[in-house]
Amino acid sequence: MSERSNAMSEALAPLLPMARSRRAAVEPVSQIHLYLHGSERPGAFEIARSEILKFAERRAGGALPRDALEGKSFSTDDVGARRIEGVAIDSPRYWTLRFDDDDRTVASRSWVIETALAEQNEDGPVLFGLRLQCIARGENPEYDRSIPTFARDVIAACDVRMDGRRVTLSPWIIDTEDEVDQLVDLLRSDNRTADVIVLSLPEDSNDLSDELISSDRLARDLAGAAHVVVISGQAAFQLSDRVGREFSVFNQAVRTYRPGFDPDTEAPFAHPLGLADRIRNWDGGPDAYRRFISSEVLRRTVEGPDALKRLPSFAEAKRTAAELRRRNAQQSGSSNDELLALAEDEIAQLKGDLASQGQESGELLEVAEAEREAAVAEVLRLQGTLYHLQQRLDSLETASGEATDTPIPGDLAELEQWAATHLAGTVELHNRALRGSKDSEYENVSVIYQALLLLRDHYVPMRRQGGAELKKAFDQRCQELGIEEQQSFSGNRAGEQGDTYFIRMGHRRVELDRHLKKGNSREPRYCFRLYFFWDDTTSQVVVGWLPSHLSTRAS
Repeated sequence: MSERSNAMSEALAPLLPMARSRRAAVEPVSQIHLYLHGSERPGAFEIARSEILKFAERRAGGALPRDALEGKSFSTDDVGARRIEGVAIDSPRYWTLRFDDDDRTVASRSWVIETALAEQNEDGPVLFGLRLQCIARGENPEYDRSIPTFARDVIAACDVRMDGRRVTLSPWIIDTEDEVDQLVDLLRSDNRTADVIVLSLPEDSNDLSDELISSDRLARDLAGAAHVVVISGQAAFQLSDRVGREFSVFNQAVRTYRPGFDPDTEAPFAHPLGLADRIRNWDGGPDAYRRFISSEVLRRTVEGPDALKRLPSFAEAKRTAAELRRRNAQQSGSSNDELLALAEDEIAQLKGDLASQGQESGELLEVAEAEREAAVAEVLRLQGTLYHLQQRLDSLETASGEATDTPIPGDLAELEQWAATHLAGTVELHNRALRGSKDSEYENVSVIYQALLLLRDHYVPMRRQGGAELKKAFDQRCQELGIEEQQSFSGNRAGEQGDTYFIRMGHRRVELDRHLKKGNSREPRYCFRLYFFWDDTTSQVVVGWLPSHLSTRAS
């Protein structure tokens, strides 16, 4: 770039924030998708539409047009100075509403609500969708994400289902073994789309007054977006037996179980846990922690490449309705002048909608790009912090002589705590490996611990620092232990075993491409295997399975 161009860029730099502030920044806030059941008359479609229109009329500050109250298409710009527009399609029956609601405290900020009802067939459930967006043409201070209150009105008035369960405005109380089984079925359901928030009570309590945050308020905040559950102390022990202690929630902690929950393949941090002390000491107290959870859950409803496609936009419904009007007019024999007028109206509408959608799409891309850049920067920062912590840990271990003084337990009951104490920062045991150790039949327990120390003391330094000397030291220690380090048998055929040779790390599906082996017998008592991969992100080993042989096509 020339000096003149640089000078121009520098001169314009102070003006860019002002120019951007005049543009409308569009940010998706929340959305829900529910099923309304009920075959009686009036049906769920009419009941839900009535509740939505009541809300719109209250916010509009004046009576809506007759067409609106009769469920027909309408448009008005003069009710309470707010633009409200509805579109109705007869077959298949579809009704959608869009209106703007000015922010009561921040000038030049508004909230756009789009909601829709769709009837698949007369006897089937009605789909109910709702999306909230924020549009800021100036300052846009932080806000708590929320769901418009008419969603709760619809839930209270109709038989509403989400993930096959009835949606209510109150939390689901878990206190019996049968209720724990129902909860586990929901958690592990492949079809679950919503988060499950489980609030635990103290160990000996089933009294809701002992909860740290209000489950009633959280259930109302997230009605239609997440399942809010309260579990008693006794039931929490039963849940722990079914999903494993590392995935449990107890003693006033709060856990978010996200869709896709699989304790056999996932790591616990994939389903965030807030311990009681953290909730008590949260900035603003437990109620602020409740708002934090609510905002995080609602943020996830609008994330992902296909999130905003689940609910067709209001503009798409308008285009479909206009096209149907024109087709009906053609079939009914309308005059050419009437058809031309309809076509011109449709073209004008398309132009306006395309311009609006183009602006919104561009702004949404800008928001997404800014969030991506922030996430990348945060990852780089954390990687730098992790690197320095690892260097500090290495120096402390060298000074304390831990490499030669690490105790070897006599059984695997202590493996999880032992690994947390002696392997942190170098070797991570995935939950799947810990679960495998609980079913271990391998007789020589000390070999398992020695293999993990082999990774910590020799393999990790070899990978981090490189060099022939460290490679030689690693090979020598392998020989002393009678252990071989090789590529996993999976190779190019890993997929033939499904997920056998893969684990999940957050959103990543990672292959266990290396393994340690001792013994060739297929008898579990004499055969040792440890499957792992090297994580470049954290510069450490992740162990995905031990101590038995993973299945192969040969076995």
